Amino acid sequence: MRDQIVSDFLDTLARPAIPAPAGATVAALALAQAAALLSRAAGGDAEADHLTRHALRLAEIDAHAVTHDVPDRAQPAADVVAAAGEVVGVAERLLSTVDSAALADVSAAAEMARSSAMTARVAVEARHGALLAAEPDEVAERATRVTAAVRVGEGLLEGI
Repeated sequence: MRDQIVSDFLDTLARPAIPAPAGATVAALALAQAAALLSRAAGGDAEADHLTRHALRLAEIDAHAVTHDVPDRAQPAADVVAAAGEVVGVAERLLSTVDSAALADVSAAAEMARSSAMTARVAVEARHGALLAAEPDEVAERATRVTAAVRVGEGLLEGI
């Protein structure tokens, strides 16, 4: 997966007859992109770079769990939820440190992390047969605050 061309990955993903990665795998890939976007916004950030590699590895682990008989198939998806919280944490930290021109990217990354957390939550619940704790909701709330801060800072919410 790591070296696969995006169009080839999308073709594989679109074929329902082939055992292929599922929602949590895609969520982890989106999370890797979000972390990379944060690193870019910061002009390089060691934590964001680490999270990019970590999320990519989670995508590979989840894809393996989906296509093989793994004892706890829900764990990789749960790990994506936790990593999404870490990505939002980097976004929160960067709100006060990045150039104002990069704030839209910080918000975009937070929103991608929100989506990844919620998507992975569904995968955990489907694979585990039980509801996941409130962690994805907390990630979503924090991402909302990041986006609101960016919008206020850009004057987009004035008068609302």
